[in-house]
Amino acid sequence: MTERSISPAPLDIKISLPTSGAIRIHSTALFADPESPDCRRFLGRAFRASELIGAKLNGAEHPAADLYFDPRHHSAREVLALVAASLTTQEPVPADYKFQGDGRPGTELAAVAPAMTARDRHGVVHYHRYGNHVTGWQITHDKVGSLKLKNPVLYRKNVYCQAIERELMSILGVDRYKTHALKCSVQIEYDPRRLTRNQLIEILDEALANAERQEELDKLDLDLTICTGSLVLAGATTLAAPALLPAAAALFAYTTIPSFQGAYEVLFKEKRLGVDVLDAIVVLGCLGTLQILPGAVLAWCLSFGRMLVKKTEDNSKKMLLSAFGKQPRFVWLYKDGVEIEVSLDKIQQGDLVVVHTGDAVPVDGHIVEGMAMIDQHALTGESTPAEKGVGDRVFASTILVAGKIFVSVEKAGSETASAKISQILNDTAGYKLTSQNKGERLADTAVVPTLALGSLAYAVMGPFGAVAVLNSDLGTGIRMAAPLAMLSTLALCAQKGILVKDGRALELMNEVDTVLFDKTGTLTRERPEVGRITTANGHTAKDILRYAAAAERKFHHPIALAILHKAEEESIDLPPTDETQYKVGYGISVGIEGHTIRVGSRRYMEMEGLAIPPEVEAVLDEVHRNGDTMVMVGVDDQLGGALELQAAIRPEVRDIVKGLRERGVKHLAIISGDHEAPTKKLAEELGMDRYFAQVLPADKADYVEKLQQEGKKVCFVGDGINDSIALKKANVSISLRGATSIATDTAHIVFMEQGLGKLCELRDIARELDKNIARSWGMIVAPNVACILGVFTLGFGIGASVLTNNVAALGALANGVWPMRKVAHLEAERRHQLELELKRAGYDPEAKPAVEVVAAA
Repeated sequence: MTERSISPAPLDIKISLPTSGAIRIHSTALFADPESPDCRRFLGRAFRASELIGAKLNGAEHPAADLYFDPRHHSAREVLALVAASLTTQEPVPADYKFQGDGRPGTELAAVAPAMTARDRHGVVHYHRYGNHVTGWQITHDKVGSLKLKNPVLYRKNVYCQAIERELMSILGVDRYKTHALKCSVQIEYDPRRLTRNQLIEILDEALANAERQEELDKLDLDLTICTGSLVLAGATTLAAPALLPAAAALFAYTTIPSFQGAYEVLFKEKRLGVDVLDAIVVLGCLGTLQILPGAVLAWCLSFGRMLVKKTEDNSKKMLLSAFGKQPRFVWLYKDGVEIEVSLDKIQQGDLVVVHTGDAVPVDGHIVEGMAMIDQHALTGESTPAEKGVGDRVFASTILVAGKIFVSVEKAGSETASAKISQILNDTAGYKLTSQNKGERLADTAVVPTLALGSLAYAVMGPFGAVAVLNSDLGTGIRMAAPLAMLSTLALCAQKGILVKDGRALELMNEVDTVLFDKTGTLTRERPEVGRITTANGHTAKDILRYAAAAERKFHHPIALAILHKAEEESIDLPPTDETQYKVGYGISVGIEGHTIRVGSRRYMEMEGLAIPPEVEAVLDEVHRNGDTMVMVGVDDQLGGALELQAAIRPEVRDIVKGLRERGVKHLAIISGDHEAPTKKLAEELGMDRYFAQVLPADKADYVEKLQQEGKKVCFVGDGINDSIALKKANVSISLRGATSIATDTAHIVFMEQGLGKLCELRDIARELDKNIARSWGMIVAPNVACILGVFTLGFGIGASVLTNNVAALGALANGVWPMRKVAHLEAERRHQLELELKRAGYDPEAKPAVEVVAAA
């Protein structure tokens, strides 16, 4: 480290006291450029005075810094003396110090965010101080688990808001977030057990610092405002001031530009008669007949519908992205003999990372020291933990259930296998609402009949009757109500832990009549269960189970849990173990009641020199033929016996099968690479209609196609890398949480909780979506058809048709967002549950901020 001093001469500095609670320091050399190294060093030193609560830098036009303090507790003279002391303290400052959260011990300098992250549109930089962090963010609301902040840099710059949302969506501990470019605000709900307030501020500063620069302000979206003004002007023209007709007509024509743009796209680019064409004809009819007020009502309703769809789409996306794809932000880096907690994005190839028991492996790499048992089900689908030692490869997002390892990094960040799920979610953020096609199809089917009826009305009653009939179209409302229903339903699915990546899947799920289950990892759970116990050399089954359970007592991997669960069922009291003989390697070696007990695989027993007796060998061969495994238990220098571990059927499977049949699914089948006998046994036990055994991975898709050729609509439920082709072929494909990255890539729907418990619920949600769209269609069709009949029989005019059509459309829009009520209810329950957990953990959700927030002038 080298000493660097502040360069300007003392004569360049002038001090004044403009208002109570403020000290103004004038200096062209220091403050003309807030990004200059001298200015940054000044702020870093000055904010060592804990009495300072904020600062304002005016830039080149008025090169001065206003330093703020709380005048209720300190005088200006006192604070000035403290600031001067901070500035003159001869403390070494690193030459490469960036004043951005370096956290280097010994410097004791405040971490000052870059000026570009705190600058308003007039060039003024506003800083606020929280602890040792000086930032452009001002906290306006702060209680445990909820934080609202403002920063003028966001003003009408959606690029920055999007950068913040991309950052927040992937952080473990952030539950909900909302940005507002016009209000310059960010609202965050978070878990204070995982993140602190200051850590969130650091994350926000980093997101702004790394965001693409935007100099120009975004254009204001004034569409609805202008349409509202047009409606008011048209009403005034009709009711009180006819002289305003030209102005009202011109403004109305301006508000209808989006309708003409849509008509052009549909007619000339998509080459079809869509509902936009009908809207454009109605607008021309209103202008031609000078029916400005009905036309303005139509334009306002169209604008309101567009705004509602956009807002619902944004909320749905945020909820989807907030529900999934969370990753830990920090990892333990081993450097110079010390473990240091650093941000995951700082890890590079070749670094050494430490992983402790219970941690998720944060990178792809290979073990250079240590031994562990790792649950790899998240990536490989293996139901039992794998033994890993020096030289073995490990993968990100797998869980270390026992041991401690040092991993040399091969891939980190976006290069890891597990990072694909985040990439998928980023793609999903821009998902195409293919279900919108259903609303458009319904809308388009009504265009030609409406035009025909309009032509008839023109021939019979003239232009006023024709416009009245054309305005009673059926398409506008359903075209907006259908995507609203889909967006609301996607948000509901996300709230329930169901990731829907393709909107068509929800439509088709209601039509599915066949469900094909992959057996391994789907119908069977990751934790096996203990079957028969084979004994040898005079030992009893109870002894073997007792020894094995005592040895596995410290562990929480599936094998240990299966053995311990069996011992609990048998009400076996476990003896104490001799800790001095406890060893973990390819198996466990432990002292129990004077005996050396070894628990592990056949390979482990052979490594330890224990022979496999013929009776155990015979059972071992039979067990392997059935696709199960054996855990060997050695007592002293002999094999005492073995425990059969067989696949355990997921406890919810029988209820799922029954529930699917009750919901109209006529055909249920199993497909498996296992032998005929165990697959047939499972199919009969669950009451399946068919089963396919000994199917090679590449052939699974052929069986899906075979069922489709029989006229069936197939939902394939799988969990594993070998299911990816079958997932692509199926009408609807579902993957369970923990599926391989390829399976997750190709599945239409992913259950984020292990198990099939959401399958019947998904069918219900799909059915409700279909009912919702049908209800919206009925709400639109009935009044509009009645209005058209009224035009021909009762002389209804344009005003009546506009009122009927738009009230029906607004009713359908309200129906489309109805599922959001369930989302709000579930969110309120989640928030209440979090508050209860926080209280139990000693947090007070209603607590006031630890540091009083005083707004800088």
